[in-house]
Amino acid sequence: MDHQLARVERALSEQKHLLISLERRGRKRAKAPQQAIIRAAICRVHAFLGKTEPDQVAASLYPNDADVSRALNDLGGLLKARAAAPPATTDDAASWGIVQPAFAGVLEVLAPQSVYAALASRGLRISLAGVSSVPVPRRDDSVTPTMAGVFPGEGDPIPVRRVGLSSNVIRPFIAKILTIFSAELAKHSNVEAILSAIIREDTAEALDSVMLSDEAATANAPGGLLAGVVPLTPTGGGGAAALARDLGALAAAIDADDLVYLMPPAERIRALTLAPGLAAATIIAAPTLAAGTVVAIDAAAFVSGEGDAPQFDISDKAVVVNDDGLPVPDFATASTVSLWQMRLLGLRMLQQVSWGLRSAGSVAYTEAVTW
Repeated sequence: MDHQLARVERALSEQKHLLISLERRGRKRAKAPQQAIIRAAICRVHAFLGKTEPDQVAASLYPNDADVSRALNDLGGLLKARAAAPPATTDDAASWGIVQPAFAGVLEVLAPQSVYAALASRGLRISLAGVSSVPVPRRDDSVTPTMAGVFPGEGDPIPVRRVGLSSNVIRPFIAKILTIFSAELAKHSNVEAILSAIIREDTAEALDSVMLSDEAATANAPGGLLAGVVPLTPTGGGGAAALARDLGALAAAIDADDLVYLMPPAERIRALTLAPGLAAATIIAAPTLAAGTVVAIDAAAFVSGEGDAPQFDISDKAVVVNDDGLPVPDFATASTVSLWQMRLLGLRMLQQVSWGLRSAGSVAYTEAVTW
């Protein structure tokens, strides 16, 4: 009798866990924060033009979207609330209620198609809010070559191994992204879609062009991932054979837990055409890479971080230099545009951001591939 009662109780418990899991899967998915951030930017533009407050514009334009108000006043909280939680399991029905400490930053959310966002989602995220630097620990293989387990005999002592750690220091930099558009755009019926595309493209190009460069870190910007890396010699002859040798050499050059290839869009299409089996590999399109450049990186070694929330500023009276290089040319000799004269608006975003690799030897690249 007791045995049968225990079976019934166990069956009821299993059904309860299963129902909780199914109930969570059936819930309406939370909205991505990107839309709320773009709508908040639109509210700022309308408030600037109408000499009013963004919250008043939000109440008028988006009365049923509470996320817009939160994006205006507590963007960091919104991003944390929208962070992915682990799926429900029947082993621990409450496990899905635990919010993970790492969450996507606003730049990652605004430019989901960027290489920065793709690597950030696969690597280690850290918070840069209120800090001057963050040490990122890594295992020092010179002290602890391996922590692999062993199989001592019965009664034999278990070997003790000391873990040696070192660290790379990630410090925040200020990404400054300036988007210019006409004042008439704010009145356009498709302003949300248009402004979203403009901000998405500008943010992706601004981040990836620096991150995928070979420039060393400066006082104002983090170093490119290719800084100090000697490019591998490409294979001659072209075709699938050269493709296979190049990708194999890149993979062999790094000890990757999560191997990812970065290629310009044209090279990515050619690679998949020459070797359809590469569809099983992770190949990310990187428009800012020079033609013929292919990068292999251990995405698990990638570290990125952002501040809690960016600062947005709007102006219609600034004078802007028509140059996207650094340093910006002197105003006296540069080609400039008056936002006031041309009835343009400038939307400036300032956000703490940084990136790096947890260990050396996590990236390799080649140039001028022949395939």
